[in-house]
Amino acid sequence: MPASTFVTETLAAVRSLRRAPLVSGSAILCIALGIGSTAAISSAISRALLQPLPFREPERLVTVYRTTPHFDTGPFSPANYSDLARETHQLEGLAAITPTTALLQLTDEAAQVSVKRVTGNLFPLLGVRALRGRMLTDDDDRADAPQVVVIGEELWRERFGGDASLIGKTIRLDGKESTVVGIAPRGLGIPHGSQVFRSQVWTPMRFSPDELSQRRSNYLNVLGKVAPGATAQSAHAELVRLFDNVVAANPVLRGEQLRALPLVGEGERSVRKPLLLMFGAVGMVLFIAATNVASLLLARAVQRRRELAIRSALGGTRGQLMRPVLSESLVMTAIGLIAGLALAWVGVRTIGSVAAVRLPQLAGLSVDYRVIAFAIALAVVVAVCCGGLPAWRSSAVDPQDSLRDGRGGGTSRAHHRVLRSLVVAEVSLSLVLLLGAGLVIKGFAALIDRDPGFDPQPILTLQTTVSPQRYPDGNTIQRFLEPALEKIRAIPGVDAAGSISQIPYDNWGWNFNIRYEGQPGDDPTRLPMAENRVATPEFFQVTKQKLVAGRLIGPQDDGRRESPTVVVVNQALVRRDFPGKDPIGQRFYYTSDTSFATIVGVVTDIRNFGPVEEAHPEVYSPFRQTGQGSSNFPILVRVRRGNPADLVGQVRAAIRSVDQQAAITDVKTMPEVMALSTGRARFYLTLLSVFAAVALVLAVSGIYGVLSYAVAQRTREFGIRSALGSTAGTTLRLVTTEGLRLIGLGVAIGLMGSFAVTRLLSAMLYGVSPLDRTTWAITTVVLVAIGLLAALIPAFRAAQADPLLAIRSD
Repeated sequence: MPASTFVTETLAAVRSLRRAPLVSGSAILCIALGIGSTAAISSAISRALLQPLPFREPERLVTVYRTTPHFDTGPFSPANYSDLARETHQLEGLAAITPTTALLQLTDEAAQVSVKRVTGNLFPLLGVRALRGRMLTDDDDRADAPQVVVIGEELWRERFGGDASLIGKTIRLDGKESTVVGIAPRGLGIPHGSQVFRSQVWTPMRFSPDELSQRRSNYLNVLGKVAPGATAQSAHAELVRLFDNVVAANPVLRGEQLRALPLVGEGERSVRKPLLLMFGAVGMVLFIAATNVASLLLARAVQRRRELAIRSALGGTRGQLMRPVLSESLVMTAIGLIAGLALAWVGVRTIGSVAAVRLPQLAGLSVDYRVIAFAIALAVVVAVCCGGLPAWRSSAVDPQDSLRDGRGGGTSRAHHRVLRSLVVAEVSLSLVLLLGAGLVIKGFAALIDRDPGFDPQPILTLQTTVSPQRYPDGNTIQRFLEPALEKIRAIPGVDAAGSISQIPYDNWGWNFNIRYEGQPGDDPTRLPMAENRVATPEFFQVTKQKLVAGRLIGPQDDGRRESPTVVVVNQALVRRDFPGKDPIGQRFYYTSDTSFATIVGVVTDIRNFGPVEEAHPEVYSPFRQTGQGSSNFPILVRVRRGNPADLVGQVRAAIRSVDQQAAITDVKTMPEVMALSTGRARFYLTLLSVFAAVALVLAVSGIYGVLSYAVAQRTREFGIRSALGSTAGTTLRLVTTEGLRLIGLGVAIGLMGSFAVTRLLSAMLYGVSPLDRTTWAITTVVLVAIGLLAALIPAFRAAQADPLLAIRSD
């Protein structure tokens, strides 16, 4: 087609669309919604599943796990890691990383920062280059090497103003000076299984003699790089053999094993299926949107039959007859593409901000060139599919028939059949999406309705960190924590205040194999596991956990020689380990075969791992006995009434009155903490619900549009019926029945499709059956009711038509 002809046809299409703003506006909106939502989800899939890892030769990287009968993604102890790193030949290197926090002392304040301790070979193995200066190396691991750090790019800009001269200067972390040798690249994250390790500060891993002597103190996340000529399978086989040798030489490790998996694909496993399901859902939305556009263009093509007949009578070829319809489709798609990319940009920013906390694979999400190219290709497909069918059918017009009566005829009936088929497809797909969303909503409602084991509403949570250098005797409990809690309790409106090593519903903890007095310890991995949490006596006043048996920990449970080591356990532990027995007075081995901890009390359960899981067996130890030397203290404050967030300022002042340099971070109400534990479920629920709502709106508009078009085409027929004595009720019933027939057929097909599709959602339903009868019934009734409402509007219009005007209109 010559350029001049293309411009002429495009301008004519624009003028034609301006004369029908309702049709063109509706079509553009449908295209924008379909392309925008598809591009947004495609961005998430591209980021999480398709984008290559930003490392050198990522296909050679492997993740290494320690496995036991209780878990298969465990970390390693420094001693076991060191043995493996020293003996391996199938790996170019074996690196380790572990998370912690530190107190960064600034000019006028102190701030808690995330810290990752890494072995010096980590960054060289990955091929990570510093934004400025250098990254850590093997030389930095030496015990006699200067203390150096690498600063994250975000912290560098936020706290140091992006000062390039920071390289070579010292900063104070936990009271100790460290020299800044480099700035890490922006957004640096080290994937390890389902985790992505990001940090504000990166420090060298220097093992102390004590760390290297502890075989069962496991906290190192390990990854390696396959040596040239080796494979992931050969590296796995060698590591298994080496670790078996370590276990054989150390009976305390009996029952532990090892596995190594390729890093590529390992981190995305947990999000692959949900994201692909979301892509399937958004594909349905796009299909419904495209169907709506095709329906609008088909209806518009029927209205233009007389115009196209004149063109045909004047000698126009089929291609020339198709060109106006295709031009209109291309113009609407181009405008819809621009609006869709704008919607995708908004959607991507929303998804990135909402999902990054619980889906680290989506951190840094953006609309990149690949997604834009995909959206353009998608727009071309939509334009051809949506415009091609109406254009082809319109070009088949019979000039004599159309010029003789302008309506009726076989072509009109064929148009009706196609339009009805499209509406049935819309209704069936909408039902599938609505059923999926309904099931997920019901599962999520049941999830958040689970009893957490305590009343979270009036509780404020926060993290406090102090510098160990300010407490050289290590007595941070009596000198900081307890005075700070006393000051907080003195605030008017505070009911109780306490501390625990990990805030409830934050799914992390220190667990151990619990071995009761008299039990053999020859295979520790076969022993039951328990979560260990260190708490102050007042913690239970904050949570209001009920004392089931015995007593709570108290101020008398301190570090004096004459004070026996005591613990309080939860009911989950009692149900598992002491069914039908009294646990009070039972002892388990604590730090050695000669030291014991005695159970003195039993409290009710808290779902510390979130509502998805049942309460784990837990042990609560007193801070005074096992928490001395700690510098990081999570604090919980219960208020008598009102919003606990209103007391944040007074709580800060109370803490700072004890230690002016204490860092106070992560200030949240307990409901906010609990919401984070359901963040992933909430994210998928929100997306699926939005897609289902859009699909419902599009389907309803499709029903309304097709029936309105049918009524408009049959205006003369309805006028004649009325003139011959047909009542308004008869006409209303006639049109409504046609609408219900389309809805019923769509619902029947949708129900059959839903039997297969909803089973794919089982992992997201949290205890709700994919065939939950209540949800299926309610969803079906809602769709039929809304569809019926959409059908009644044109039906009433047909019933109220004036017969004389209707007959004259032809």
